[in-house]
Amino acid sequence: MRILASEEQSELIVNKSKFIGYSVIVNSREDFLGRLREIKTINSSASHAVYGLRIKKNTIEPYFSDDGEPSGTGGRPLISILESKKIINCGLVVVRYYGGINLGMGGLARAYSQAGLRAILASKLNNFIELFEYIFIIKYNYLDIISKVILDNNGMIIDRKFDQNITLKVKVSDATREIIKNKFPMIEINSLA
Repeated sequence: MRILASEEQSELIVNKSKFIGYSVIVNSREDFLGRLREIKTINSSASHAVYGLRIKKNTIEPYFSDDGEPSGTGGRPLISILESKKIINCGLVVVRYYGGINLGMGGLARAYSQAGLRAILASKLNNFIELFEYIFIIKYNYLDIISKVILDNNGMIIDRKFDQNITLKVKVSDATREIIKNKFPMIEINSLA
């Protein structure tokens, strides 16, 4: 699976209608709806703003809208792009400025697909690495080295508690947990799952 590393936009003109595609990095449907409102505000005179997004929770959840266009001509083609490219935690928004010429259902679906695909192709993509929450209990002299291993492997330190030992609440991949477990067997690792 892949995720976006950059948000991009593209523009396409089809029979006098202008289609502007946006790729959007999201972590939740609420995040996406906020970004959708921003895009609609920027394009307040646009006729339509269709979208498709895929969010990974326990499963991958798709959401889409045709925003008044004929059913299946806007949002569904955008979801198909994300599915075919195996992209998650990403939304595609395509706004349309109507040019006065009806495109028909096939023409609309192609135009929305092309605008969305151009936005994705302009974006940088990274491999998706799933992170899991753990508690690491470490001695003070290991804080710097463990922190470096976590951050160098795209993990996150969520919280630190300093007592007799240091308790780190972290999000790391299973591979990073294995590296730490193997290189530093004296560290206590507890899963929060």
